[in-house]
Amino acid sequence: MDKKPYDDPETEDWEWEEDEEESAEAQRAAAARRRKIRNVVVSLLVLALLGNVLAFWPQIYNSTTLPFLFKSKELSTRENVQSYKEAVVLVSTDKGKGTGFHVDGGYIVTNHHVIEGGAYTAVKFPGNDRAFEATLAGSDPGLDIAVLRVDTGEYEQPSIAVDREWKPGEHVYIIGNPLYFTQIVNEGSVLELVPIRGRDKPALAIDAPVFKGNSGSPVINGEGKAIAVIYATTELAEENGASRTVGLAVPLADLGGLLDSIGD
Repeated sequence: MDKKPYDDPETEDWEWEEDEEESAEAQRAAAARRRKIRNVVVSLLVLALLGNVLAFWPQIYNSTTLPFLFKSKELSTRENVQSYKEAVVLVSTDKGKGTGFHVDGGYIVTNHHVIEGGAYTAVKFPGNDRAFEATLAGSDPGLDIAVLRVDTGEYEQPSIAVDREWKPGEHVYIIGNPLYFTQIVNEGSVLELVPIRGRDKPALAIDAPVFKGNSGSPVINGEGKAIAVIYATTELAEENGASRTVGLAVPLADLGGLLDSIGD
């Protein structure tokens, strides 16, 4: 009797298993390739970021910034300086940042050029992550002074007293947000009034480290009162023919009615 032909199930299973093994191997190889590509991309991104950090690092920490950072850390251990710093704020716009200081009544004194042309103005107090919207209460572009109004609501923020008087040679503190830093303290002394081209009134020269971002910083005397507002730097000629960089400040005595409107 002839036997009926049939397919060998063992052979058929073997071929199927072989196909499954080849497919699994291909998937593993593809996954390995993807991992390799991902690792290469991540490595390149890390190198790029590291390169940016290394390129940017010398701009932040260098022979110019390190001395005033160390000095600020030392001065900030003093109780009186700590209280002054609480009234110094960060003033920000969509154009950049500067410094200001809080006086009585919720007013912030800063430079006009810090807020000029900005679509918005925000004020941030030290130790408070919230940024408060600020409105312009008064301004004198010729003096480069602006007074902002900030409603802090239930938040009670420290303020600093002001003084219209100053004396040549008196010791002062400068507190502000220079360069890439905030709440930096330096010290110096009052020099003299110096005429500045393009300004109706002379500026007060301050012998202290002043940098970009210090605009709006208070010049604080030994009694803890603000006597002037930093707005720029200049080169001051010395008797030996050399020159040195000094800060320029607007004496608060020059604010006149603008200062009266916010109170002493």
